Parts: sequence; structure tokens; C-alpha cells
Amino acid sequence: MPECHVSAIPKPLPVHPPRRIAVVDDSPAVRQSLSLLLGARGFVVGTFSGADDLLAQIKPGAFDCYVLDLKLDGMDGFALLKVLRQRGIDEPAVMISGWELPSLEATAQLAGFAGFVRKPMMDTSLVRVLHQLLPE
Repeated sequence: MPECHVSAIPKPLPVHPPRRIAVVDDSPAVRQSLSLLLGARGFVVGTFSGADDLLAQIKPGAFDCYVLDLKLDGMDGFALLKVLRQRGIDEPAVMISGWELPSLEATAQLAGFAGFVRKPMMDTSLVRVLHQLLPE
């Protein structure tokens, strides 16, 4: 049997920087759990207690995606998304909410949210949405 010599030059795998996610929720427990969940999945997570906290610190390009709670102290998630867009921040946003209003998901989509996840979230729900919005 003839010998066959195959020389393969390994191609480097593409390296993507970790995706940066801003989580805005007025519940410290939700912020902490999402930070741990998303961090364990390779995301870099910044947490903010509300709209004012985020808006005081945010700059365009700082995050790849925004996870915004519907009900926040002061400004709600809809108003916050509108302000982000007015400031030129156009990265995708996902609304999270524990409210069981039947039309809420459609309303969020019409307002410009790219995804919607209901609380309490299963671990995989938000991660799946983020992977769909931020493909490798």
C-alpha cells in the first residue's frame, strides 16, 4: 500500500472579543443573578440599577447589547430605549419583564426591542436570545 503524506497547516480559529452586555434592572438580586449567569457563558456584564445610573455612565459603543427591565424606578424600559436611540446608541436591546400583559411582547417589538424574555427567566432563554442577536 503506498504511503500517503498529508501535511495540514492548522488555521487559527477566529477569536471574537467577549460580547459586552449592559443589564439594567432595579432589583439587586436580578442584576447579580444575570451577571453570574451571563458571565459564566463568556459575556462581559455591566450592571446598572436604573435608567439614570446607565445614562450617567454610557457612551456609544460601550456595550454590544442592552438588557432592559420594563419597570424601573423613574424611567421605564421603553423610555430608556428611546433615550439610548436619541443618543446614537443603536445596539440591540432585549426587554425583560415579569408582567403578564398579552400584548407586551408585540409592543416591545414595535418600540424597537430586538428580543423579549419573561421573568422569571429560564437560564437558557436570555442566553439563547443573546446568541441569536450577537452571532459569533
